[in-house]
Amino acid sequence: MVMVLAGALSASVRSGSLRLMGRRFAPRIACVGETRSFSLLIQRPARSRTHRIPLLALTSRNISGDAAKTQAVSSTTPADSVATEIPSESVVTDSTVDLLSDATDAIATHLPAALQFGDLAALGLISWTPAGLMRWTFEVINVASGLPWFWTIVAGSLFWRAVLFPISVRSLQNSSRLLPIQPKIKKLQEEMLVVRQSGDKIAMQRTAIKIRKTYKDAGVSMLSTALVPFVQIPITLGMFFGVKKMCELPLEQLTHSGFSLLPDLTVADPYMVLPILLCAVVNAQIQVGAAEMDLISRPEMGHVMNGLRLLSVVGVFVMASFPSGLMVSLITTSVATTLQSWALQKPEIRASLNIPQVPVEARGKLPTPMDTANYVIAKWRAKLAEAKEAQRRG
Repeated sequence: MVMVLAGALSASVRSGSLRLMGRRFAPRIACVGETRSFSLLIQRPARSRTHRIPLLALTSRNISGDAAKTQAVSSTTPADSVATEIPSESVVTDSTVDLLSDATDAIATHLPAALQFGDLAALGLISWTPAGLMRWTFEVINVASGLPWFWTIVAGSLFWRAVLFPISVRSLQNSSRLLPIQPKIKKLQEEMLVVRQSGDKIAMQRTAIKIRKTYKDAGVSMLSTALVPFVQIPITLGMFFGVKKMCELPLEQLTHSGFSLLPDLTVADPYMVLPILLCAVVNAQIQVGAAEMDLISRPEMGHVMNGLRLLSVVGVFVMASFPSGLMVSLITTSVATTLQSWALQKPEIRASLNIPQVPVEARGKLPTPMDTANYVIAKWRAKLAEAKEAQRRG
């Protein structure tokens, strides 16, 4: 196919028809280049020009030479008298030659042209929403580094994980200081509940002052603890929906990922390897992160975590329909989070980041699945008993 196209172009040069074709199409190509249309012609391949097929390379030298030959014939050919009025330099400019060369590159390799700055904005994929900002960072990483799209998604996911790292450290500092004082805090909260029921406002203020003093003495900032989810949740959801829309549009470059095991990032994994891998990573993340949770004064949180582990297993069948690019982003984020939690439990790393050591007796430990099942059954029976008691009284 390539050789046939090359032969046709070569014959066209010899017959002088290339000059007429350039005069006909050069204004259109220049117009496309000026408007930055997201088309095949304006997106230049990322690979070197030295790898182009010589027969398809159109240079200003052979085009201008061919134009000179046709000008010599124009004195005997009346039909070409109008064409000679246009200088050869204005017929095919250097930018037009580059566009033609890039077009022949794409035809020869059957690959989509490389992404350029502004292409995602032209597609309406960039905005000031969290998802739009995520996609903008992917464009910057891909265009600036030239990475294949598989590694672009990995690098973008790691970048936003790094952005959240200071916030995660701050949250861990608060939770580590909070764990040892949880029994005292729980006692004061129970005292506040009793005082509130009695309606004694002076006693309520006195108890509230005790609670604030306990937090202050332990170095816990409740404001920063409350603000952490308002930063983490938009970034997490923005990453999810940002990558999902790029894959579902689809962005043409994602169909050639640059990774042989996942050649097309816009389709789901037919073997369900990625959903199963994500399920395993999420379970490991929950297991590692449980050490930083208060499961002593709040044992129900351990059962909630077991419920999430169960949902991750059921979610394998839901995630089986997700595009591979989205699964790569989710797996990268989960692996990075798990490794971060594991590293931040090392005493030397905690000391360097001013994170207090959690006493062994205060560290959380997830209950067994059987314990969670018994907990759920007991709660269900208690709710039924309460409903029957309320019905009897009514």
